[in-house]
Amino acid sequence: MPEFTDDFNALLDARFPIMVSETHEESRLLTRVREVCNTRAIPLFVWSLADGLKRSTEQSAIYNTSEFTDALKHVDSTPQNGLYVFLDAHPFFGNPLNVRLVREIAFDHYRRDRTLLFVSPSLDLPPELSRVSARLALHGISADRVRSLLKEELDRWQRDTQRSLRMDRDILPLLVHQLAGMGEEEAQRLIRQAISADGELNLDDVKRIARFKQEQQASALEMELPAVTLADVGGFERFKTWIGQRQAVFQNPALAPGLPTPKGILLLGVQGAGKSLVAKAVAGSWKVPLLRLDFAALYNKYIGETEKNLRQALNESMRMAPCVLWMDEIEKGLSGGDADDGVSQRILGTLLTWMSERDNPVFVMATANDISKLPPELLRKGRFDELFFVDLPSASVREIIFRLNLKKRGLDPAIFQMGQLVGLSEGFSGAEIEQAVVAAQYAALAEGRALAHQHVERELEQTRPLSVIRAEDFERLRAWAQQRCVMVD
Repeated sequence: MPEFTDDFNALLDARFPIMVSETHEESRLLTRVREVCNTRAIPLFVWSLADGLKRSTEQSAIYNTSEFTDALKHVDSTPQNGLYVFLDAHPFFGNPLNVRLVREIAFDHYRRDRTLLFVSPSLDLPPELSRVSARLALHGISADRVRSLLKEELDRWQRDTQRSLRMDRDILPLLVHQLAGMGEEEAQRLIRQAISADGELNLDDVKRIARFKQEQQASALEMELPAVTLADVGGFERFKTWIGQRQAVFQNPALAPGLPTPKGILLLGVQGAGKSLVAKAVAGSWKVPLLRLDFAALYNKYIGETEKNLRQALNESMRMAPCVLWMDEIEKGLSGGDADDGVSQRILGTLLTWMSERDNPVFVMATANDISKLPPELLRKGRFDELFFVDLPSASVREIIFRLNLKKRGLDPAIFQMGQLVGLSEGFSGAEIEQAVVAAQYAALAEGRALAHQHVERELEQTRPLSVIRAEDFERLRAWAQQRCVMVD
């Protein structure tokens, strides 16, 4: 794991007195730490509440070091230089004495070379220690290591069971991408579970692993595995071509090493035009999880907590990669202005930083209805791969939408006078067309009859579409998009 080794060596060379590593993979981290210490001839000591403080080469604990405070006192007083690793230290920093002891060791670090490494699944150091500490990340396993694990586990299962494993080769890149970045032991368990369940590796296993990753987190993200695909979406032909050209590279970046992974798009358009459906359809077509970012769930009354919640959600999306991150009606989450004490500005800053720095296969699909509330910084060239505008559907697209909605309900479009329905639905959005079909079904059911052309016709005639009610808003939106966006059709 060269990345961890390089980071660890860099922190040691920089003489940071305190390091923090948040990980569940304690044994894997200790193995890597031990390798570096052996190479650099650094004495290594490890403390745990169960064993006390031990030198890594010895079996017995140092006298009177079973308690965290006593172990720190020993490190503070001993002339022995080295790296002192403390496991599961997070419960003990509520004690001011422990914080002070750690500070004393840190202050003395430049005279006596004793480095503290705190390892825990989750650990926020007190502010007194923030200036003298650094984070050390144990990165998840690489795609190459996942492939090796898959081969090892496949061979083991076939050897133990004397059976051949059935595997859908098309899902192998998806499986590798879902497991890459996870802990090695965790990935190995999931592979074994997938193989042992039915002697097969298929799309259901990819979905199960994605769901498992989501369940490990608690954040403002809601996950779903959409069944809808772009084939279920009427219109959007230019958009479908654009997204189709990027699918292969997104699913397997190794196909084009010099090409950047697709970052995402902003879908601007009128309400009910199908933006949400398209976000789901992209995830469904690419066979990856759809993560919906709920901005309302981010907000917290305590200063700094809202931004922390956003960082947690964004980090989770990277852990879930490859995935589609759907930011629905993004303008509502970023338009608080001065009334929210600058929270929306800090959220915007956090989001923009993440968008510019990330390199994981997380495809952002942001949707917006009101361009006037979108911060101009978000629309700067390079934030998104493209800005698309979704206008009201044309006559040909409306016919496709009618046909899709009728077929979805088990009805034959041939028994409907399609030309008349298309004419009556001028100015209707896709959602309004679907709602007219649904309302017509209810009307037919109330009459005790099968849905017929006249039911849909009547509903269309009785409906005033939003494009009529808010005509000025629609025109203003179109005028803005005309020079700035690519039309989806």
